[in-house]
Order: sequence, then structure tokens, then C-alpha cells
Amino acid sequence: MSVFRILAVSAFSVLVSSVAMGCSAAPAEEEEGTSVDDITPESAATIWTLAELCDGNITRHSAVKAQETAGGVVRWQCGDREGVDGELDRGQEYCEYMAVSNGKKVTKATEIVKGKPLQCFFTSVYSDVDGQGQYDANGKNTYASGAIDSELAAVLSSKENLDASIDPKLVRMKGQFNTRGAATTLISDSMRLAAEKGKTKEIAYQRAAACYLASKTADADKKAKLKAACERNSLGTAKNWKVAEGLGVKVAAPNSAGYEPQQSMYACMSVNRLQNGGVDWRMSDPHITELVVRASLECGCRYDALPPGLNGFLQGTWASADKLPPGCRRAKLKDGTESQQLTICDVPAQRVAELENDFDFGENLSKLCNETYGKDIVLTAPARAVEKAGTCTQKTASAFCADWTKGAK
Repeated sequence: MSVFRILAVSAFSVLVSSVAMGCSAAPAEEEEGTSVDDITPESAATIWTLAELCDGNITRHSAVKAQETAGGVVRWQCGDREGVDGELDRGQEYCEYMAVSNGKKVTKATEIVKGKPLQCFFTSVYSDVDGQGQYDANGKNTYASGAIDSELAAVLSSKENLDASIDPKLVRMKGQFNTRGAATTLISDSMRLAAEKGKTKEIAYQRAAACYLASKTADADKKAKLKAACERNSLGTAKNWKVAEGLGVKVAAPNSAGYEPQQSMYACMSVNRLQNGGVDWRMSDPHITELVVRASLECGCRYDALPPGLNGFLQGTWASADKLPPGCRRAKLKDGTESQQLTICDVPAQRVAELENDFDFGENLSKLCNETYGKDIVLTAPARAVEKAGTCTQKTASAFCADWTKGAK
């Protein structure tokens, strides 16, 4: 079933301002007494480090950029970036994952139940969906608190899914970042940056993006000078910018050579300008920010909140939103349909037998799930499904806008 047909039934027009929970939401229940700080890297210390993070993010998405703009969607991998997938991590990309044996979460090879299969389980059901995320045709909430966990656990425990009783606490995301409210706030904050258009802070970020990109083609000596001139100094001031200009840095004019990469870099870096704070080291937040900032500031597009009928971002692959990686299957729901937010990947028996002597993955089965399947399971945020009709009016403002608005409402 296509992304757009799934959402067409439930894309209620919910105002962004009605969502109270933002990107800096209070921590959800933490597992085994760990703090989220134990499994997250530091945010960028300088604007130069921020540009480096965005450079990697933009490069990762370059192969699927045409797909995204044509479909009006934003896509990123479920698996965490390197350094985040610790033993106790459940995933921080609006997608959580864990190794499961006989219905229980296992973190080490020695915990795998003999004679039982090992599965990697992926959930993108928002952590704040419970008690507020399911509505009938009249808009009435049909779930009381806790009901969705028990219902999904019963489904997942069936023979055709995990074939073992699973703890209801495992089926829905728990991370403080992994909420519908956080995603909606990220989108609305990205649109709010229109208020900074032409002001010092926006100009400083545009210049920093231009400076970083100039350094990528410079020789070692000039690169060092560009970094020194742009890394910590506010480029919003004429004095500091003059130094960068003296090294040949220019902010490209719309539709001129260099404009597209500069705008993408600047828009991605804007994750650190958001009112409620995006998370710059994630795969998801900078990329969502990049596309929403460009779509709204350049193309004029406006977006409603993610609808209550969307329980989580949709899981697919880089090649197709409707497919999954080899060895993975969608969980079968009570009504016989396949879940778009619950995926089960069966670890081959031969691979399981090797794990006790595997120094890389034997003590960290979450990492096994991330490396084996998580980087190929791709989340889709259907921006066009919540686009306000008639708002994408600046169709020729840039090459990006020409592509992004082809299918606009």
C-alpha cells in the first residue's frame, strides 16, 4: 500500500500550535536505570563542526534526493549513527530496535534462548501515541492509556509474528526524542525561521555554510585559514565577514552556480537555530530541517501538524517505501493487514550460532540489529500529505523549488 493512500484516510487538519510536546520533551521512562545522556554524543561545539555533521548528512542522502523531491517526502535511516548504538540504546531516529529471543529483549548472545529464533524487532510507533493517537471517524479517541501497548503486544505475540509472548513495554518507542509532538514541533519551528529572514543570525549561518563549502575545494593552507576565519567568529558582522571575503568566500545568488549546495548546507545547519532545539547529530532532525526550511522559506510551502491517525513514520527501504530489506517482514495486524510501523527481521540460524564467539556483536545485539538491518530500514515522513493546499507558490525561486513543487497541492 502506498504512503499516500495510507495517509489519505487519516490526514486530519491539525494545527501545529495545538501540539504541546516539542523536541525537548521530558524524558520518557528510562530502561534499566540508564540516562539518555549515556547513549548520546555531544552536540556540535562550533558552527564548523555543525557544518561537518551536515556535510555527512547531505552526502548520505544525495542518492535519494531526486526521489524525495519528486515524492514530497523526507527520508532517513532507522539505524543510529555510529557511536550511538550502545548496548542499552533502543534507537533515536524516530525508530527503535532491539534483539528479541522468545519474546524477551536480549542484549548479549548468552541471553538467547536455546532452540528459539533470534529476531531484530523495529518499532516506529510514536512514544506519545498512547492515549491520544487513535481516533474513530468522528475524531473520538478510541484508546485509553496503555491499551495500544497491550493490543500490539498481543498481535506481535501471535504465531505468524514473534510466536512468543512479548512484554507490552517493548512495542512502542520510549525515547524522549521519538514522539509525534517532537517531529511536529521540528516542522513548525523550521517554518518559524521565516521571521529571521534577512536578519543577522540567518546571514551568519548562510555565510558560514558558504565558508565551509569553500574550504572543501581549497588547498591545506587556505583551508586552515578559512576554518580559522569562520569556525568561531560570528559572520553576521561586517568585520568578520570581510576576512572571509578576503579569502574568496561568496554567498551565491539564487539560481547561480553554487547556490543549491550552499542553500542545502545552510538549511541543514538551521537545525541549531530552532526555537525548541533540534538535535544536530541525528540522521533525522537535520535532514527534516533542511527540506522544510527550503520548502517553506524558498518555495512558500506551509505544513499542518502530523495527523493523529499517523501512529509513526512509515518503514521501507531506500529503494521503495513499500518494501523491506531481505530477511525482514511487516508484522501482521489483527485485521489481517500489515503494519507500516512494526518490522520483524529473522536472524539466520547460522549467524546466531556464530554470535557467542563474535567479539563485535556478541556483547551488543542492538548493534547487530543496527548494522545488519537498521541502516537499510528507511523512515518516510510524508510532507506532502500535511502540506497546506495552495501554499507552494514560489515554484521558480530555485532549482529545488521547481522539483519540490511539481506535485504540490
